[in-house]
Amino acid sequence: MLTPELHDAAQAFGRALRQTPAVAAYRAATDALADDVDAQRILMALRGPQASYVRTQQAGLPPSQEQIDQLRRSQERVRANEVLMNHLRATNAVKAYLPTVASDVSGALGADYPSLIAPASGSC
Repeated sequence: MLTPELHDAAQAFGRALRQTPAVAAYRAATDALADDVDAQRILMALRGPQASYVRTQQAGLPPSQEQIDQLRRSQERVRANEVLMNHLRATNAVKAYLPTVASDVSGALGADYPSLIAPASGSC
């Protein structure tokens, strides 16, 4: 059980983190993707050619020209969709940003924050 002070500090940290540009942009891009049926459809259409390509490579075989062409067409549809590209950029930005936050928290706590929040080995 958290002390009231620790609970309040964690709540304040969460609110502050949500307002940072990287996290706010990621949340907005995620909401926009959730609201855009066409973007979701394009993303789903990418998964089939992507999975086929990966399965072929994992089997030690070279992908066929048709597999390559299908994958490239699907990727081009993704690149042409502004909502998907915004989501991809926001995802990459937040992935780059969060380790700096973890480092700052580690410094403030005087402990290795990532190891404190990592799942226990052997847990579900």
